[in-house]
Amino acid sequence: MTEISDIKFKYMSEADILVSFDRLTRFKNPEIKYRRVFYDVILKHITSPSLSKHKLDEMTSSSIASVVEKIWNDSILNLYEYAPNKFSLKDLDNLYYTITDDYTLSLMNADLNIQSVIEGADFLNYIEAKNLDFINILNKNFTNLPFDKEQLTFLRKKYHTLFPVSKLILTEGITEETLLPVFANVMNYNFDDNGIFVLSTGGKSKVLSLYAELKYILAIPIFVLLDNDAEPVYNDVVSVLRKSDKAYLIKSGEFEDILPKQLIKKSFDYMNYDVNPALMEELSSENGTCYALEQLWKSRGLGEFRKVHLAKSVKENISNTSDLSSEISEIINLIEKL
Repeated sequence: MTEISDIKFKYMSEADILVSFDRLTRFKNPEIKYRRVFYDVILKHITSPSLSKHKLDEMTSSSIASVVEKIWNDSILNLYEYAPNKFSLKDLDNLYYTITDDYTLSLMNADLNIQSVIEGADFLNYIEAKNLDFINILNKNFTNLPFDKEQLTFLRKKYHTLFPVSKLILTEGITEETLLPVFANVMNYNFDDNGIFVLSTGGKSKVLSLYAELKYILAIPIFVLLDNDAEPVYNDVVSVLRKSDKAYLIKSGEFEDILPKQLIKKSFDYMNYDVNPALMEELSSENGTCYALEQLWKSRGLGEFRKVHLAKSVKENISNTSDLSSEISEIINLIEKL
């Protein structure tokens, strides 16, 4: 890489900056997000010398950080009035993560001006995201570092920000991510007020790999929720579980199997008001609730059954504790006690 003074680049647009700012302030492993965002900034905006992802892989982290600093900060001054930082992106990540990897630390130490973005950009109207709401609240309430964690907790409860995150729930699918916060709210345990972040991983094998990745760097408790058919994965997780964490194996079937049948019926009828209502006997099968629902969808000519659509409808139809099964209540109680 040539000297920083020799590089040529085009300014980042406000949209580029806001998207990158959003991605850098998400609750995500810094080892992944910094590299991805920094590579994206360089590859989209450097005009000379010619660079590729392969060439970036060969560069030192300090060189990458320096290039991004130059592109970011010059672009900021092109768009906004300068304002000195009250806190850095690294300060935010240090609320959750303990990073020791030199490469990642070097990227995290990049001196990016974020204060000018916070004060100069209308980012809350551009991107609706809880992490950006939190940044805005943090900016209005803090002037000195380090952050006072008691005050952060107070602000989270006052503004229902979710951030700073206090616990992470790893699940297999979108149904759990969608419904756990709603069930918890019915039990007077609001996930946003208490900093409970639910992350669906997209499959049982990914739950294990993500837990194995995060257990060494995440400084908050992790709750791992798995379907009953993931018992081998559950056993693997338990064998490496930190003392601060907990794993739970659903007693029978998958998450949809522990939803009350009356709630599923109500949700099906709500989303398919123009077809014959579901019969209670159509919601059960020895092959599990999802199989029964696949057959129900076919019998009504509704095409392919999709869990995400059912989850959205169930979310709209949860109203009180009668919509919770005993196992759902047990799971919420375990999360609260973690």
